[in-house]
Amino acid sequence: MKKIILLLILTMGLLDATEYRLIHLKKGAKLNVREIPVVNSRTAVGTLPSNAIGITIRECKYNKQGREWCYISYPIGGKHIEGWISRYYLEPMDEWFASKLYIKNFLRNYYMADEENFLDKLNVFYHFPMQQYMWKKSVSHMQLRSKKVSFYKKWPKRSYNMTYMKILKRKDTYIDVQTTVRWKFKNYKDDESGKDIQKIRLVHDGEQFQVLAIKNLKHTVFPKKIEHNTTTVDTNQTITADADKKFYIKIGSFFRQPNDEYFLNIGRNGFTYVQLEDKDQDGNMVKRIYIGPYETTEQAMALLEKVRSSINKNAYIQSF
Repeated sequence: MKKIILLLILTMGLLDATEYRLIHLKKGAKLNVREIPVVNSRTAVGTLPSNAIGITIRECKYNKQGREWCYISYPIGGKHIEGWISRYYLEPMDEWFASKLYIKNFLRNYYMADEENFLDKLNVFYHFPMQQYMWKKSVSHMQLRSKKVSFYKKWPKRSYNMTYMKILKRKDTYIDVQTTVRWKFKNYKDDESGKDIQKIRLVHDGEQFQVLAIKNLKHTVFPKKIEHNTTTVDTNQTITADADKKFYIKIGSFFRQPNDEYFLNIGRNGFTYVQLEDKDQDGNMVKRIYIGPYETTEQAMALLEKVRSSINKNAYIQSF
């Protein structure tokens, strides 16, 4: 009878706590989540990383061996993994709302959800109406859904990697953070990669964070590797690119095609050029002009001063 009462008290205590973290695991290790509270190769349904936080418990019980197990739910992107793990690995999270680790975990799931077609559950991550540009524009659930549908159709394969996060401001009603995210998009005929620096405002709905506002501080599209021959002006040379990294001198970015005199001046000074096109954060096509390629940074450095004096005083070296 004492054991039953003790179990009831323990179970009630567990269910009162909202969030848990994993403990007793080495860094980088993974913990199996099981279909039933039995350890064998057939019961595993997934794994949790050693730094998993924000775990919720549905119920706990003792198995036939007398060991306590809990049925848990853990968010991964727009999905959840559910199953049984040993109570030994669970610890309640204290002051979770103020935890940088918890905020980082939420944002990683937020970006991971955009790798999936998570359209029907956007309200999990967003607080509507959303202030898309920090107080300048309200966005409804349907507006955001429509925007996401178009984006997902254009880029059916997407990956995001949050490489940096900084808390900018803490208030009673919200938290502002800055993130840096490297992304890659791909469809059946094209691909694109780059980096975004964003300011995100988070609010709390009583259960978890939600995104109230987003502002792009910087949007960078990385130049694509050159795979084919490109044109030259006033020279018989042809630029051929391979898979190795090359060095270039960037001399300009334009929304419109530069006039003929611009390219003639490049040729008169004995240079060949490469022209690449990509899009800026507003979707406008940008033409970027590079002189090169060169095999080493020393070769590019030897010509940089001449390029600056004859073509563009702000020219600089870039590799890709």
